[in-house]
Amino acid sequence: MKRFIFICMMAMLLGPAAAADEDMASEAADISPVTAERAPPRYADMTAMAARLSGWTPEAVADVAGILFEVPADGLPNQDALAEALLDGARPFDRRAGLAAQALLRLAGWLEFGLIDQDTLELRRLGEDEAAMLVRRLQAALETGRIRAAIDESRPQVRDYDILRAEMLRVLALRPIWPHIDSGASLGPGDAGVRVDQLRARLSAEGLLSHDWREGQAYDTRLATAVRRYQGRVNLSPTGRLDQITLRQLNISPEQRIAQLRANLEQRRWRTRQLGYRHIWVNLADFRLEAWEDGQLAREHQVMIGGQASSTPEFSEEMQYIVLNPWWGLPSGSARPRFQSIRRNPRIVNDRGFRIFDRSGQAVSVWEVDWSRWGRDWPYRLSQPPGPTNPMGEVKFIFPNRYNVYIHDTIERDRFVRTRRDFSAGCIRVRDPLALASWVLEGQADWSRDRIDAVVAGNTPTVVWLDRRIPVHIAYWTVVGDSDGQVRYLHDLYRRDGRVIDAYSSAFQRISAEPAGFGSDLSGRVVSMRH
Repeated sequence: MKRFIFICMMAMLLGPAAAADEDMASEAADISPVTAERAPPRYADMTAMAARLSGWTPEAVADVAGILFEVPADGLPNQDALAEALLDGARPFDRRAGLAAQALLRLAGWLEFGLIDQDTLELRRLGEDEAAMLVRRLQAALETGRIRAAIDESRPQVRDYDILRAEMLRVLALRPIWPHIDSGASLGPGDAGVRVDQLRARLSAEGLLSHDWREGQAYDTRLATAVRRYQGRVNLSPTGRLDQITLRQLNISPEQRIAQLRANLEQRRWRTRQLGYRHIWVNLADFRLEAWEDGQLAREHQVMIGGQASSTPEFSEEMQYIVLNPWWGLPSGSARPRFQSIRRNPRIVNDRGFRIFDRSGQAVSVWEVDWSRWGRDWPYRLSQPPGPTNPMGEVKFIFPNRYNVYIHDTIERDRFVRTRRDFSAGCIRVRDPLALASWVLEGQADWSRDRIDAVVAGNTPTVVWLDRRIPVHIAYWTVVGDSDGQVRYLHDLYRRDGRVIDAYSSAFQRISAEPAGFGSDLSGRVVSMRH
């Protein structure tokens, strides 16, 4: 089968490339995984599942109570009332043990799979297999006295999850004294007054400006530098001026920040625990690609992403091969205006190195195009072979997916100097792609960096299958924790946060309103387990 796909690929590489979106387009557009029909989910009876947990001791119940007191750091509904019930020695122990079992199982489910469903954004219910897996893990923890370790195992293994937990506690503590900047005109060097003082106070709270400033001080170079640092952190143009978009970002209230943090913690919980020994993360909101190996950051690359009209989706797939010197198959949306230009000036075909193919895949001279069919049943496709004007650049990384979105080089490399880089038509353009290709092919026989450079020095399309597939995870996270422990709140370029924040806040409030956090009347009689 692999040989058949390879032959088909080479045919497409050397002939008319399949139509797809610009950047999203390529010779591989027609190769995508087959999605099988899924059976209806079998949801778990959480009360019955929790009853399987045995071997409770007073110490184990107290451990669960201690863990429940800490869940606000995970952005989860407060469980203090339930924790206090578990510690209430006046209640029969068997009832407290029953509550502890259900609370522990539900918390593990929240941490492992999320409070809400990634697709429906409704309260998530555990499947039978999911619940059974958690019961096995928690039962082993009860037997070994390692309950906290089991809960830690359920937390996402994404590197900045714990950094965001610490930030949640910081913002909760800072909430009563959160500085605000009055609305008004933009501010810049030389301005002075109350709003400039408010700006200094706000940046001091962010840790970007020391507190040794005086009221009434004019907007100086030091303040402009702090503003510029803040703008760089949130991926805004670093002008050093308090413009309106920077003002809106700074004036996000602590309640909004907490809601944003909660949603971002939840988005990490949606991600697979099997990230891969070697894997790639792309955070669209941060315009950044990270290559990871054995739990260590191996490489970082700047990326360009889709514009708002062609926003890049979020998904995880496995990279299967790369293409050196790829063809570019122009999609209809990009090809039609070019065909119009070609009709006016046929020399464009030779100047840009385009190739025209008919519906059967046969090459057609520009002088043979039947323009009388324009606007009706247009049978022609436009492709561009490898070369200095090909938008795909020198390499493309293929991880077949239903969106036809890939990572590739670009000929517009000068645009990487921009802070905001939403220039593509959907795909992910990567800076220094040959270095990334070298990392991807590391350890693969006969594919040293020297050989990669030698191949791309020519114009021959070359497919390189990976000996081991590499998972690629594309996310859109507007709060990120850096390796130094600092947290950056990024500009919500695609305006995707609102829907997730609203859905999560609704579920959060619904759970918080339930007695003892999950429908118990605190006497030990379980009303329901809403999960």
